[in-house]
Amino acid sequence: MYNPVPVFQLLLQDNPHLFTTEGLSSLLWDCVHIKAPNCHKFTYPSLLNKQVYLAIAGLGGSAEDKVMIYRIMSDPQAWYNFTKVRQQGQPSENIGEEFYSNFGIEIYLQHRIINSIRCLQKSLNISGVRQTNITVRDRLFSYPTLEEQLITLDEDRTTLAQAVPEIIKYFVSLAQIPPEYRLFLVDEKKQKIPTSVNTVENAASSAAIAEISTESLDRQLTGTNCWHDKSVERVDPDKICLTLHLDWNENKFIFFEAHHQDLTRFPWTIDTIQ
Repeated sequence: MYNPVPVFQLLLQDNPHLFTTEGLSSLLWDCVHIKAPNCHKFTYPSLLNKQVYLAIAGLGGSAEDKVMIYRIMSDPQAWYNFTKVRQQGQPSENIGEEFYSNFGIEIYLQHRIINSIRCLQKSLNISGVRQTNITVRDRLFSYPTLEEQLITLDEDRTTLAQAVPEIIKYFVSLAQIPPEYRLFLVDEKKQKIPTSVNTVENAASSAAIAEISTESLDRQLTGTNCWHDKSVERVDPDKICLTLHLDWNENKFIFFEAHHQDLTRFPWTIDTIQ
């Protein structure tokens, strides 16, 4: 059986923080960019050695491994017929065991690498949650967010759920700094319905995850009802967005937005939102 320990010990020399949430995430990100090394700064330059890359995938570069890769490349349809095809909506923890006929060898290796790194994460009980620091309206805040490439552990779910009330409190506090922002509930049709602080706060009890983001745009009229938008940074952003995940299957959400009082930042809404 393949032993992945030696290759991870080698990668530790590139980054002594390998066995952390950020370390594993960086490793996955490096693996994604392995085909375009000149466009990416590698945290783990050892990956540029093909044997190291194959070793993470569980392929040691032996004659047997090379034969297997050759067979996949020469007859992918056979691999498609004899491997388990992942059903839509099912967990992707074992995605490396699957192979679609049109994926090609690089995708096959990527999936094996994802499996290998996730197995390492589980064996070492490394969290799939990282701390995110944001500053909005001159107020610094730190909160846990999912690292999408990694597995979410049971304790991660608890961490995320426990953080929801503080995230909502931060969102409300930002909206209440003078000049106060206008609060909206965004419905399924993306219509913005004026709402209250109480409504936002009461949503905390039903949320599993909460996320905050901001948006500020420099808008220029280019024609009748046509605008060109360019993202910009502002101390007081155009809008602050709060996303509440109501389940772990990414099926149910509640969206709130806090808009700046200056309606000229939303020129197409001046006549409709007062």
